[in-house]
Amino acid sequence: MSTGTSQTIMEDLNTYLTQLGKWLIQWKIKVNTDKCQAVYFTRRRSNPNPPMLYRRPIPWSNSSKYFGVTLDKRLTYKDHIDNIRNKYNGVKAHLYPLLGRKAKLSLRYKLLLYKAFLRPVISYASPVWGAAAKTHIQKLETLQNSTLRMITDSPWFIRNKNILHDLKVPTIKDLFSKLATNFFLSNR
Repeated sequence: MSTGTSQTIMEDLNTYLTQLGKWLIQWKIKVNTDKCQAVYFTRRRSNPNPPMLYRRPIPWSNSSKYFGVTLDKRLTYKDHIDNIRNKYNGVKAHLYPLLGRKAKLSLRYKLLLYKAFLRPVISYASPVWGAAAKTHIQKLETLQNSTLRMITDSPWFIRNKNILHDLKVPTIKDLFSKLATNFFLSNR
């Protein structure tokens, strides 16, 4: 990782990668440069020449997955939230027989299943990406609202705000705020 002005960033990064390459050779550690990728986090449309490892260029990528979080070159987290939505819908489909409107489980256990299996999918690593644009966070809020509406078998005229209040479930925005506060205060 290298930060700085666009003129010096590539010089610094290539110097570091040259040193890293020498160290890897010295300690006989092999790195597959074909599997390496680089992301240039910027608003600019063009990328500089790619960084080099073992005198081979590392291709630029528009996004990269790091510890389960997809980082795109503009740090909008749109791709990450789309991945969350797909994963969430997959888990929800598996749990539908237990959570659906016709399921025989009590509301208490349906809510417990939601909090144990579905909400962690939404909130994983949220202190990192939780400050994404409101439109992206709203997509996750919609997922939660539709699931809670399904769990409670609420008719269309009941407001989501009332469902959240009755179930004592925070909004996604409030949940992310609480998780970020707890995370940053515990790591002092």
